[in-house]
Amino acid sequence: MRDTASSGSAGSRSGLLHLVRKLMLAAIILLLMSPLSWALSWTFLNPVPATLFLWGALLVGVAGGNLFEGPASLRVAWVALTLGAYTALTLPTLFTNTPSRMIDALGLVAALTLTAHLGRRDLQRALRDWGLVMALSLYAALGVQAMFLLIGAFGNSGPLVFLAAALLPSILFEALPAALRRVRARSGLFVPVAALLLATLLSTAVISANFFNRNTALPWLLLFSLIVATLIGSGLLVSYLTRPLVEAASGANRFAARALVELSHGPILISLALYIPLRLLR
Repeated sequence: MRDTASSGSAGSRSGLLHLVRKLMLAAIILLLMSPLSWALSWTFLNPVPATLFLWGALLVGVAGGNLFEGPASLRVAWVALTLGAYTALTLPTLFTNTPSRMIDALGLVAALTLTAHLGRRDLQRALRDWGLVMALSLYAALGVQAMFLLIGAFGNSGPLVFLAAALLPSILFEALPAALRRVRARSGLFVPVAALLLATLLSTAVISANFFNRNTALPWLLLFSLIVATLIGSGLLVSYLTRPLVEAASGANRFAARALVELSHGPILISLALYIPLRLLR
């Protein structure tokens, strides 16, 4: 019994430290995008796109280092190729604020990255690695562009909207299960479902209280809140269902690299869920 209790307390402490690391990373990201960094606000040193681009590059580097197989030198080469593909897909949109630029570059990036694998003897392994290069670079590029365009859609309030709509629900979704397990030890699906609902409702309440027009009629306010909650909840649900993929990309360690990958997945999916209908409406 003592061993079980001690292992449970150790696991709880480890989970708490892991959550603290994610909170620190989120604070650093928001600080870099805050008015404190506007002294760098010119051309490519604009803090918002620069921070998001660096965030995506770190995500690609960490995930690629964990997902690619083979000798260390070969893994480094494929990670560098993936970073190049990510850069080519991301920078045109960040510079021009035009999402279609990524589509224009996609064909050329796919061809060049495939060419880099043609000299390998094991073509089956080469195609698998090429697919991973394209999937990882495209995932990070889409995520960074969605976050950038979502922030830009709300002007000076963009970073705060991003905090409330993307970062906050992801962090709550990580923190709430620990508290819920204390209430109900044998929970089954109760803990993830309750955590998803609570994280969605709390984030929607923050958004409604701070960013909706207070003169809006109550029926419209409830409708807009329901739409926002549906989009945030769908992003959290997909992030939960794809958690095994995130764990594979995070690696075995529990340091800042793992926290970075896990912190990125939820905000990327939520930003995509929020931005796509916003873009269609505009």
